[in-house]
Amino acid sequence: MSQAAEIIAADIGNTNATVAHMRGLEVLSQFDISSHAPVDEVSEALKAGLGAGEFKLQLVVASVNPRGLDALSEAWRQLGGGEASVLGRDFKVPIENLADPPEKVGQDRLVNALAAAHRSDGNAVVVDFGSAVSFDVVKNGAFAGGLLTPGIGLAMEALHQRTALLPLVKPSGKPPLIGTNTEDAINAGVYYGYIGLVNNILRELEKTYENHPRVFATGGYGAYLAPEIDGIDEAVPTLTHEGIALAWQSRAN
Repeated sequence: MSQAAEIIAADIGNTNATVAHMRGLEVLSQFDISSHAPVDEVSEALKAGLGAGEFKLQLVVASVNPRGLDALSEAWRQLGGGEASVLGRDFKVPIENLADPPEKVGQDRLVNALAAAHRSDGNAVVVDFGSAVSFDVVKNGAFAGGLLTPGIGLAMEALHQRTALLPLVKPSGKPPLIGTNTEDAINAGVYYGYIGLVNNILRELEKTYENHPRVFATGGYGAYLAPEIDGIDEAVPTLTHEGIALAWQSRAN
């Protein structure tokens, strides 16, 4: 049996890029880089996160951030890694895309759907807790569309930036339901509010399936909220990278 192929998979979001050394669908190591970092900072982060031999592997990227993609691609070239292979530009995610128009769908959502279809019977929902909270709907193995809502960090930043006195608060574990200070009140509102939002959307989505779809959580805030959300079956922090690897394997085969 041949050994599973190794790649460097990068998921470049609006806030961070998560870079993972993959062997098949297994994540051997991973680290984050700011999506807004200049090329020299990206180069230093890559050198710190990867061994010299790993720059000989293929870099495969799913990106929703053109600036972050340009910086990572240039840093990779400067470090001797060759040209990145970019989903949507160099090859397509191998999943039927029912969105209208299909080319407007983020590649991260398509690889999430691909990985969810692989982990289920082809009927699944992915809740991706990133800069936005996205609900990626998979039906009969196809990407059927979904929902988007502002993410947790974005909501907290908006409260701070659009008000005169409210501070910028970072999520910090399970807060008390009734906040006795401003920070706890904001944390409670976001924490319990997003639990209710996600549960309600998942209940509505389930009505569109004949049987219960497999529901996955992923993204930076997934571990923060997923344990409290009844509708989520499994938290898979590396789901997007699994989808990138599956897309690459399909192309290579």
